[in-house]
Amino acid sequence: MRKLTYYLYSFLLSILLAGCTFTNTIEKDSDIKNNENGQEMTSFKPPQEVEEVQEQEVEIPEDPIETLMNDMTLNEKIGQLFIVDIQNDKEGNSIIEVNEEVKEKIIKYNVGGIILFRGNIQTKEQTTRLIKEMQSFSDIPLFIGVDEEGGMVSRVGVNSDITEVPFQEAFSIGKTGDVAAAYKEARRMGEVLKGLGFNLNFAPVADIYNNETNTVIGTRSFGKTQEEVTPMVISYAKGLLSQEVQPVLKHFPGHGNTEEDSHEGLAYVNKTKEELEKEELIPFIQAAKSGIDVLMRGHLLVKDVDEEYPATLSIKWFQYMQTLFDTKKLLMITDALNMGAVAENYDNGEAAVMSFLAGNDILLMPKDIAAAAEAILKAYEKGMISEERLNESVRKILSKKVERNILVIE
Repeated sequence: MRKLTYYLYSFLLSILLAGCTFTNTIEKDSDIKNNENGQEMTSFKPPQEVEEVQEQEVEIPEDPIETLMNDMTLNEKIGQLFIVDIQNDKEGNSIIEVNEEVKEKIIKYNVGGIILFRGNIQTKEQTTRLIKEMQSFSDIPLFIGVDEEGGMVSRVGVNSDITEVPFQEAFSIGKTGDVAAAYKEARRMGEVLKGLGFNLNFAPVADIYNNETNTVIGTRSFGKTQEEVTPMVISYAKGLLSQEVQPVLKHFPGHGNTEEDSHEGLAYVNKTKEELEKEELIPFIQAAKSGIDVLMRGHLLVKDVDEEYPATLSIKWFQYMQTLFDTKKLLMITDALNMGAVAENYDNGEAAVMSFLAGNDILLMPKDIAAAAEAILKAYEKGMISEERLNESVRKILSKKVERNILVIE
């Protein structure tokens, strides 16, 4: 609590004394009287005594997010950094209700979010119940995410029990050239997702489909040029936001020009920074300027920026991004850490620490949450991760949850 002390005594006294100043150099006889001792005295009354002003305490409310963070344990803060999947149980069956494995991830590891896949989503009632129950076990409300792009990447829209009309693919919407159509479709999608309990969608795809040999993006993109893609991405994202579903731009710095699939191994973008700045980066930069400030960094290697590490794990990429974005506000999420591009080259803990040190705030889908969380903890204890750095990411995560009305702080 800050204290503000107001010292008004001298100020008030100067005002009162100023009101009693003689304005005439020669006083009238009627203004002069004698006291009992024959001494002259004026008819002016002396200033009344000024009461001493007491110190006043003015309360300035603390930032509620800071208050919440001050009450969080170290493990709770580390947990907020992770969004995990619950696709299958130990027997390989799709998880459609909360079991002990799900409880452990939420309660023991204090995860910040959970992403659901098609196998987790059976019916409207089952999905709604699953999400509500998961939220009930978390002290801090969870990000509940999904990959719902429409078209070939659809977890919800292909389920006729949830929606009769599947969501359109991005490329088809882009060909209309109608940004209003993009907004309308995303708003419809957001309404369905929000109704089920989702509050985070890993869409829209901001990649540009400018390489005909690309098989991983293709019609998931809104078009083949930044002029086609940029306005569609912004309008689509705003459609999701209209339903309080947080969009996530992906896959920075652009997966549409690659030949490789980062699900299998590293994907390469054979362009210079200057070339990227004229094309691939524009949808991300312009969307961020319009307020769409959450993006996914892909497992993409651009030798002109970093010859050794993909954007997900690269400190050089983060330093470069600081020249493009306001990284104090931009919430950065890794692409899934269990994908081949990372999992085949780094162990769970190593990948988690590297990606966090590279400026990411949220680590998506580590293959082993126990190993990843332990690695972050050890890196903190060794001084590799500072308290300030950890708090910066946690603050951004909680702030975004407040902004989307996921977390309500009174």
